[in-house]
Amino acid sequence: MELALCSRNRMMDSFYDWEVPSEFADPIYCYLVHGWKPGSFFTAVLANDFVHAMGCSHPGNSFNALKSLANWIVNAMPKQAWGSYNAVNNWCDSTTDSQRREILERHCLIFSTKEEVWFILKNGVDTKTYHGEI
Repeated sequence: MELALCSRNRMMDSFYDWEVPSEFADPIYCYLVHGWKPGSFFTAVLANDFVHAMGCSHPGNSFNALKSLANWIVNAMPKQAWGSYNAVNNWCDSTTDSQRREILERHCLIFSTKEEVWFILKNGVDTKTYHGEI
């Protein structure tokens, strides 16, 4: 799915608000927006498989980074995209771009296409950060 920069940054700002490190935010963004398989570590995290996630975690991952990601998942991520291996596989293999877009819009992680166009026209360019109401 194609997103305007304002929508990408809206989601990235939500990661920032929860103090999720960019090395965690980028793969989760690609998973949610494009339906890309997130790799063994993130798949285990999204499937609520703590033991497997820790077993394939990079040694540099900190407890605080994992805690921030977990808080973001619970509070911001659409329930359809996490909770079990089946949910993760369905998000990647069975959810279409339009379905993902509708879900992400409903969860206020991205703007609708209409809002993206309006936001771009209002500001003259696609802005780098989201600063509240459009």
